[in-house]
Amino acid sequence: MNTKRLASAACAALALAACSIGQPFPQATTYVVDPPRAQAASAARRPEALRMGNVRVAAAYAGNALVYRVDDVQYASDPYHAFIADPGAMLGNRMAEWLDRAGPFETVAQPGSAKPAAYVLDATVTELYGDFRGGQPPAAVLAVQFVLIDQGGARPKLVRECTIARRVDLARASPDALVRGYGEALGEILAQLVPELSAERSNSASQSASERRAPHRGSVATSF
Repeated sequence: MNTKRLASAACAALALAACSIGQPFPQATTYVVDPPRAQAASAARRPEALRMGNVRVAAAYAGNALVYRVDDVQYASDPYHAFIADPGAMLGNRMAEWLDRAGPFETVAQPGSAKPAAYVLDATVTELYGDFRGGQPPAAVLAVQFVLIDQGGARPKLVRECTIARRVDLARASPDALVRGYGEALGEILAQLVPELSAERSNSASQSASERRAPHRGSVATSF
């Protein structure tokens, strides 16, 4: 579908609905973002448990309706093609399921779980739209900022932070293709996240070893 036609169709549907007083509103087509199935962890898992925190979505993309970028400054929201659930909650569930299979943590609990966990992974979706501008291939754009928090000490401590973004070219500018592109982008983002989480373990182990080798300095506190 032509990108301008897609945006125009969304606007026309809104206008038609507004004029159809007393008529039932057309039902939205709903979607779920589904990343490719994760490969089971091949390396030894770290023994700690991880809980997926609540996933926040930037205000511009926080609604259920799909969002299309149609030129450099204009975005269109399509209420007749929408996520079946709140995008933050849906993505949080998918992330937890994927990481529970892929590792590197022993287990990964869903957002809101009451299960105790040594670590919490917070996420903020900063970009979530279909780039349907003319003159270039249509694409699904997804960017996520991750923050890993260690809850094992006296107070929570931020131990890892990274932002991972993906742009997946689409065969056509359509809602179906866009949501499939989101799934592919999410899988690639999570695959890149796994080494980041594994690296945190290596850094923590190195830091602990350094602290054990450090000479005793009595009660004098030194800051760096």
